[in-house]
Amino acid sequence: MDWNAMAAPWLRVEAETDAAHAPAREALMAKAELRAGHSVLDIGPGAGISLLDAAEAVGPSGHVAGIEIAPPFAERAVSRVPKNVEVCIGNAADYPFDPGSFDAAISLFGVMFFADPVPAFEHIRRACKPGAPLTFACWGPPQANPWFSMPGRVAAEVFGPGPAFDPDVPGPMAFGNKDKINRVLSAAGWTVEIETKALHLTPRGSPDDVSEMHMTIGAAAMRMAAAKEAETLSETHRDSVRAGLIAGFSEMVEGGIVRVPAQVHLVRAIA
Repeated sequence: MDWNAMAAPWLRVEAETDAAHAPAREALMAKAELRAGHSVLDIGPGAGISLLDAAEAVGPSGHVAGIEIAPPFAERAVSRVPKNVEVCIGNAADYPFDPGSFDAAISLFGVMFFADPVPAFEHIRRACKPGAPLTFACWGPPQANPWFSMPGRVAAEVFGPGPAFDPDVPGPMAFGNKDKINRVLSAAGWTVEIETKALHLTPRGSPDDVSEMHMTIGAAAMRMAAAKEAETLSETHRDSVRAGLIAGFSEMVEGGIVRVPAQVHLVRAIA
């Protein structure tokens, strides 16, 4: 994986994704119940917005460690976090954490990418103190999340059907099935509770603005990138994708703002 290439478009729309994901992040932090003085592990914090939330929750007497696999994300996170946060570059599945060193672990959309999730979650459990909670947010199934499914449908209308969705392939939808989450975490030694929450994502700006964001990241952007690499991408393709996205997000306007229906699993597991 070329992590520089992967991270670059996401960093270009950092503020936009932070705003869009805010309701899910708020739900995650409420569920995590971090306390002053806690030592917290944040798995896959990306550019660092969840690290800021965790640092505020644990206060100056606490400590937050973010483990991020993409160096560009880690570099950006370092630039924005306070002194009680450290950012480590590596894979949470095998990073050499000190055993039993964390009071809690959290993740905002960061745990669905493990190539082999059971040993990865076993490794994270060993890094936590006995009885420590792991709290994470992950996306529900694609059909309940038009943030993903609508751009994918628009791209399919322009470029033809893409690869069939495989829930067992690591990716944002890999934990859409609650039974799979329970099976994986239980096999890794965690005691699991799952709350499925319906909410609305809150991207900034008009449908045109949100569509421009999805011209940069997400399913439609990935299909355009593949067409560009194959030297088959035309301006007509771009215009058609943009028009389809604008139409799709226009249907999600409520009270003059774009509100995207979403389904998120909030998972609370005890080591």
